[in-house]
Amino acid sequence: MNPIARLFIYILFSISILISKSVNILSINVSIVFLIFIFKRSSLHLFWERIKPYLIYLPLSGFLFFIISTQISSKSISIIFIDILMATIRLMAMISIMTFYIIETKSQNILIAIRSIWFSSGLNIYWIDKFILFFEMTIRFFPSIHANWNQTEKSQKALSIKKRNSLKDKVFYTAKFIPDFILLNLKKTDVIIENMSMRGLGTEKRRSIYPYLKFKAIDFFLCLIVLTSIIMVHNFA
Repeated sequence: MNPIARLFIYILFSISILISKSVNILSINVSIVFLIFIFKRSSLHLFWERIKPYLIYLPLSGFLFFIISTQISSKSISIIFIDILMATIRLMAMISIMTFYIIETKSQNILIAIRSIWFSSGLNIYWIDKFILFFEMTIRFFPSIHANWNQTEKSQKALSIKKRNSLKDKVFYTAKFIPDFILLNLKKTDVIIENMSMRGLGTEKRRSIYPYLKFKAIDFFLCLIVLTSIIMVHNFA
């Protein structure tokens, strides 16, 4: 399945969960989530690692909201309880489905799919090409930059430099250190620019794409079927 089609289907399903107002529709969506658990049980260990904080946060926030609502709302306690329970289930189901999406999908594949569609369109708008390139480079190099930043912080601790606890001190320290950090990475930036120039960036009319991820007719029909099914469920269930 094309990454864009997969993202579209997951987003549709998440929206369907959020707008489920009746118990019947919410039950259908939750049942689908459990089916996804069964089909993707090989990824459950990664899923539980990422979902653990929400297992504490959502019930706790729901309980606090319930206590506050009983004091300021004119609704009965039973109605408040049901409303908060359904809201908590909706959020938990939506977070679960998008967690599975994050586990099985690489962000770089989305950009490759977008570039493939842009390349197949035959359009030649240079600023859009640069815009896509910007996000590609951000996703590719952010992990290494983040690792360098963490290594720098560890070096500060190793030198016994006083730790900054307040938010104000951290902001001033970060602002003061950013110019030096940029200078330290200028050499790497020059190497990247040189490699991109050697590959012909800016001299060729359009960049090619590899691997080419074609948005097939079956991807379009899958998106259409899911969209139609969700509309029918919410209108007739």
